[in-house]
Amino acid sequence: MTYAREQILNEVLSLLNSVVGDWEFEGTVGNDTRVFADLALESLDLVILGSKIQERFGQTFPFPQFFAEIGQCGNHDMTIGQWVDFIGAHLGQPPVTTAAAEAV
Repeated sequence: MTYAREQILNEVLSLLNSVVGDWEFEGTVGNDTRVFADLALESLDLVILGSKIQERFGQTFPFPQFFAEIGQCGNHDMTIGQWVDFIGAHLGQPPVTTAAAEAV
């Protein structure tokens, strides 16, 4: 099944609400909302959200790779839009395992 970016965004926002639900952020949560600075999420929240995203879309995503790439850019925060783009790029693709990555 293919998903439009807007559908992925809506799913992520819905799952985010189910994980956090009661944050103190007063703005509109959307593409440019930062998960740490704006929503004050913690690492455990991201693990839970990642698990819910994988359940919702029925596949495994290489989230450790994504977090490492964000960290290598010198930015230790990410936006909801970056999550959505990452998910969209990997939907329908098998996750990259260490053995598969080394074979390439």
